[in-house]
Amino acid sequence: MKFAIASIILAAAVAVSAVSTQQLPLPFDGPDVSVFAAPTKPVPGESPVAICDLDVSQVLDIKYLKIDPNPPLKGAELYIEGEGYLAEQINEGAFVEVEVRYGFIRLVKETIDLCEQLENADRPCPLEKGTIKFSKTVELPNEIPPGKYNVVARAYKEDYQLITCLTASVEFTRN
Repeated sequence: MKFAIASIILAAAVAVSAVSTQQLPLPFDGPDVSVFAAPTKPVPGESPVAICDLDVSQVLDIKYLKIDPNPPLKGAELYIEGEGYLAEQINEGAFVEVEVRYGFIRLVKETIDLCEQLENADRPCPLEKGTIKFSKTVELPNEIPPGKYNVVARAYKEDYQLITCLTASVEFTRN
């Protein structure tokens, strides 16, 4: 499931879903602040993903993101497709801070090496400035417990410039 979540976020955060000169603090350097109460803007297309940190300029301008099926289904293949524009090149050292909650319970809070994950999707760093198109199919495990999952991912360049902030809420039902 971690790979599936990372794939969704990375697909949105970098491949599609990816100009700031502003240095930002890392999102987990202070007290927890929920992005779910902050204003967000839906990503164009057919997905539960929204852009967060709207008051900060972002390196990635997401044109659209589509997932099928929407909402995702456990035990099924999930097709992810998108397009975006990177205003700056993404180099080694870029990373994503990811937090996944099951309701109010934090399941995952970690830093993911963005370039390492991109290599798994056949897109090695550096990612050049310009238009990026992405499509990928991932298998979601059948063992995902039913419930609502909230994900926040903030992708940063190696110099801590915000690539993008994305949030999604997905509810899995009992089969």
